[in-house]
Amino acid sequence: MKPDQTDVVGEYLHEVDLRLSGLPLLQRRELLADLAAHIATERTERNVRSEGELLEILERLGSPEVVAAAAYEEAGAARTPTATAPVAPRPAPTSQRHRWIIGAVAVVGLVIVLCLGAALTMSRGESGPAPAPVAPAQAP
Repeated sequence: MKPDQTDVVGEYLHEVDLRLSGLPLLQRRELLADLAAHIATERTERNVRSEGELLEILERLGSPEVVAAAAYEEAGAARTPTATAPVAPRPAPTSQRHRWIIGAVAVVGLVIVLCLGAALTMSRGESGPAPAPVAPAQAP
């Protein structure tokens, strides 16, 4: 058995253990011992020599998340958040209706601003630049 193969199994078991933090300690230890024994039996029976073969065994067991979820389900326990899977706060999703309302308010606001600008211009008596005076026509 190579050290890197042992590290892969140890890392896998550690990840499962972290995800089982909501279960009682003895139950977690028993599950981890069963997993370790199963992995060791598979390694022996299959004469595993490479890390790739070992990873196949771990993949067939399932990801640490899948194994932990199955353990919680079997125990009938509610799953608790873990330290290894932080959940980043997500912004609240904006529904189509909210987007439509925001767009409508923006358009109405723009129309109001344009109307106020036109009203101010008219109230000042300014309808635009004054026309240039026309010179009287001269006789030839």
